[in-house]
Amino acid sequence: MIDKYRNFAKEHPYANVILVAVLASIIGISIEYIVNKDFIGGGLYTVLTLVLIQFIIIKRRKRKDED
Repeated sequence: MIDKYRNFAKEHPYANVILVAVLASIIGISIEYIVNKDFIGGGLYTVLTLVLIQFIIIKRRKRKDED
């Protein structure tokens, strides 16, 4: 199972970042709601920023690997 995930991450790095962000957000939002019965929308901006940074890192790595 781990090998399949690693292959998926190598073949589809952008989809992997989105998958991890969505799953982490769901877990975080669920815990926040269970504990405090509240939803903090400001956290979504943080997630979007981190995803964009990861996309830039992936793009740079791809360029470096091609050279």
